[in-house]
Amino acid sequence: MFKKWRLGTLAGFPVEIDLSFVLLLGVVYLWLGGSAGVLAVLVAFGSVLLHELGHSLVARQLGVPVSGIELNFFGGAAKMVSLPRTANHEIAIAAAGPAVSLMLAGAGFGLGAVTGIGFLVAVGWINLVIAGFNLIPALPMDGGRILRAFLTRRMDFITATDRAVDVSRVVAIGFAAFGLLGGHLQLLLLAPFLWMLGTREKALARQIADRFAYDHAGYAERGGHEPDVMPRGWRPGAPSTSGGGGAPRGFVIRQRNGRLVVEPV
Repeated sequence: MFKKWRLGTLAGFPVEIDLSFVLLLGVVYLWLGGSAGVLAVLVAFGSVLLHELGHSLVARQLGVPVSGIELNFFGGAAKMVSLPRTANHEIAIAAAGPAVSLMLAGAGFGLGAVTGIGFLVAVGWINLVIAGFNLIPALPMDGGRILRAFLTRRMDFITATDRAVDVSRVVAIGFAAFGLLGGHLQLLLLAPFLWMLGTREKALARQIADRFAYDHAGYAERGGHEPDVMPRGWRPGAPSTSGGGGAPRGFVIRQRNGRLVVEPV
């Protein structure tokens, strides 16, 4: 684990920078064009910060707490501390970042065309690449989360995770090959990292399954009524707030029409 520094807050979210980001600046300065390369990286990470802010704002609006935003060697992350309540919410949160990047790309291209300032056009291209890269269907990237959310409408959460991870591993192999043949260091470093994150996603899905039973066929009915939706701020392993004072033995999570439902058992 690398050391982190807190830079401040943005829209109420703490922003941290990882030591690996500083190392990236050093690599770029030495290998990829000196100060101009560093400026390009700073613009890119400013764009990534706004990308992650998009995720964070939509997550907060949908009741998913976010502990902060982190910038690192591979980009950034909005650190959500609980699960989205529904598949539709996960799609909305995952799509928010690329949507922000596409808006920034449009603004950069538009202003660049009007003013003739090449720097603004470069900002447009940087954000277009960020949006396209994050929409690659490789879990845990934005596109991979969107893919898994759609898959949960046809299969259980664990199987959907496995299928999304299978796609991400194909992407990781492609990154490694392209990095070796094309000399792209960051892609070469990202490939094993993406593979390991996919393995972690598979393990996390099974860890949750030890506590929760997933069923996409419909609501569970108990006592003649539908169970409540996932409570605000709920997270795996959180104690029950129902009567009796003790933690439930487990939960049943069911889905219908893209909506996840949690019932203590």
